[in-house]
Amino acid sequence: MNIACVLITHLPIKAELIRHPELLERPAIIAQELGAKRLVLDYSHQARRVAVGMPLQEAMSVCQDATLLPADETYYHATFEEVLQGLEQRSPLIESAESGCAYVGLDGLEEMYGGEARMITSLLQAIHPTFNPRIGVAEGKFPAYIAAINSDGGRATKVPENVAEFLHCFSVNLLPISWENKARLAHFGLHTLSQIAQQPVGAMQAQFGPEGLHAWELAWGIDHRPLIPRKTEEVVTASLAFPSPTVGLPGILVAVESLLSQVFSRKESRGKYARSIALEAQILYHPPWARQFIYKQAVGGKEKAFFVIKNALESLALPGPVEDLKLTLSGLTGESGIQGSLFSDVRRQEQLRETVRQLQVRWGGKAPIYQARDLEPWSPIPERQKALVQFDP
Repeated sequence: MNIACVLITHLPIKAELIRHPELLERPAIIAQELGAKRLVLDYSHQARRVAVGMPLQEAMSVCQDATLLPADETYYHATFEEVLQGLEQRSPLIESAESGCAYVGLDGLEEMYGGEARMITSLLQAIHPTFNPRIGVAEGKFPAYIAAINSDGGRATKVPENVAEFLHCFSVNLLPISWENKARLAHFGLHTLSQIAQQPVGAMQAQFGPEGLHAWELAWGIDHRPLIPRKTEEVVTASLAFPSPTVGLPGILVAVESLLSQVFSRKESRGKYARSIALEAQILYHPPWARQFIYKQAVGGKEKAFFVIKNALESLALPGPVEDLKLTLSGLTGESGIQGSLFSDVRRQEQLRETVRQLQVRWGGKAPIYQARDLEPWSPIPERQKALVQFDP
């Protein structure tokens, strides 16, 4: 099968440059926290002598003028998701390998795009130019990956017919095998793919097990691993920004309830139930905050969903003032998994919904019906004591 590997190097820093274009010509370092340690997750090319995984204190000492950015894993994941969705507009077969790396099935696309060059150009144009993607084309994932590594940014490399000769000078560290076996290969003096290819296949398998056979085959350009298309998940999102950073839990809960009303009233979620709800927030002077709420029984309305989130937030201490909130429904299903209560006031709810629908028709959009909810009732500023929230029965 003809496969293209689309590779985006330094995805986190490139994603940050999209929302911080003022850093394009300046050194920047992204720091992540792993327990008590602060390490370098990624860096811009101006941050010389900095490496991924380096302790942050050491990195800042060798690049003192670098701008320090907190890692935003949620944003990087969402950014790569947009890349994958763009590629899916070009090919129905997309496999997400790791962050910044995807495999694209090319069979049949060359005829559709009118040639191989146009097909590759279409893949490159599907991605934001800031990412400067590299593409490798081969009949197998591993050769395509090596070709992508060998490409310049914004360019593509096609593996020649003699695949083993093309691969011979590359390091064994690029093989998709365990670090333990990579260390053992180095111990035996096997540092390049050509050195592995020269070994008897039986000896490789006897010494390294199944990974030894796999490494030997890959060194010869033999890769029978199938392309596994990713499963796209239907999600529904809503977000809001606070007029000023908010620290009070009542105000945050009002915002959460408003977002739940929005997502459950969307046509994409009507009649469906969610098994997971993600809540994300930008925190003033702190890294972004995110929590995921998994429901044992899928929820189909804001009341039950809000009850779980409210209880969780009441027991949490947010790291700082909240600037905005984003709420995402996922794991959507057509069934709740439980029988509805016979005692719920269905008739009253339906009457309210029908009244609101009639008003929406009359107004040609959302009816201007609001509820006054407590925001910060203790505040001396009247405007902050209550908030108007769109009414959704």
